[in-house]
Amino acid sequence: MRYRLVVFDLDGTLADTVEVHAEGWAYAFAKLGLGSVSPREIARLVGLPGDSIVREVLGEQALRYYGRIRWLKDRHFMRKVAEGSVRLYWDVPEALVYLRSRGYLVGLATSTPNYILIPLLERLGILEAFDVTVGGDEVLRGKPNPEIFLRAAAKASVEPRETVVVGDTEYDSAAARSAGMLPVLVDREGRRSPSRSSADIAIRSLTDLSLLL
Repeated sequence: MRYRLVVFDLDGTLADTVEVHAEGWAYAFAKLGLGSVSPREIARLVGLPGDSIVREVLGEQALRYYGRIRWLKDRHFMRKVAEGSVRLYWDVPEALVYLRSRGYLVGLATSTPNYILIPLLERLGILEAFDVTVGGDEVLRGKPNPEIFLRAAAKASVEPRETVVVGDTEYDSAAARSAGMLPVLVDREGRRSPSRSSADIAIRSLTDLSLLL
């Protein structure tokens, strides 16, 4: 199979944002008096849509406060971005340059909404690296539903079977597989077992993409 499009997840795949997102959710919950939750407990859920995170941590009843929770969380996150607390992983620039040199289209699909995504990509200096981007506010159903990756492929005018998805969670792998795409799991710390994942392939860094594509 000749693949044409490589779609990346953002959080935990390209940018080291998982802890900052988790801290933001915990901050918002505490600020509104909804409970004291450890960011570590929330970190495992980053990658899911925001309402799913709130539902999982606080229960269905907390969704009535979702608008205020989201506003506080996003304000906290963007403050951290402005402070320089969010950085690209070391292997990202080389991987993006390699894929472009090989003629692949490059996409990004993330649960992060566009009003956060676009300023973040500009801040990180990689907005122009992508042929297509899909923010979480462009789809009705977030990961592990395949809609977000299917939308990325449609934007690029590429068939799902011609698409590779690179992510760091089971949510990414499951969504990619459901979309009929090739899931690749990046596991920089070697903590995940490929046999327990929906991913076909596990890599230790994005530079390993040169061995696959």
